[in-house]
Amino acid sequence: MRVIETKRHLDGSADVFECELVLRRRHLVVVRFDHWRGRSAGGFSIPRGSHTHGFFWSRRAYSLYRMTEPDGRPIADRFDVVEDVRLSASEVSYLDLLVDLWVAPDGAVLVEDEDEVADHLRRGLLSNAQRERIERTTALLLASHRRIVREAARMLEKRAR
Repeated sequence: MRVIETKRHLDGSADVFECELVLRRRHLVVVRFDHWRGRSAGGFSIPRGSHTHGFFWSRRAYSLYRMTEPDGRPIADRFDVVEDVRLSASEVSYLDLLVDLWVAPDGAVLVEDEDEVADHLRRGLLSNAQRERIERTTALLLASHRRIVREAARMLEKRAR
């Protein structure tokens, strides 16, 4: 079944991706996106034929993308700080709160786009409450990303059986 992922931005724009449904639970949707072209992001090379599993929780302030090579080897995990996650039968939608946390297979962590937070605050596109949410969620992810990735991996393994 196809699912539309809509990433809404603070400036009102949106990015839309067509994905395949992998798992649906009451407060969680997992989708798969196939990379038909190679690209790079977060300092990682994502070759053609790679796959990304997106995990979207309605009750969490982050989403998770698990990127793997065509043969299943891990490329990276990326957490996005988000709010207003909406899960329906055919769509996943959320408001992106700028900060991304990349985790390499060796455990190295890179936090991206923190500089954009101050700019968006200055321009009035980000509230102080959202800034606080970003700070709390980033701290949570820095402390707990390994546990969350293990949880996600178990879900995919269980689904594959």
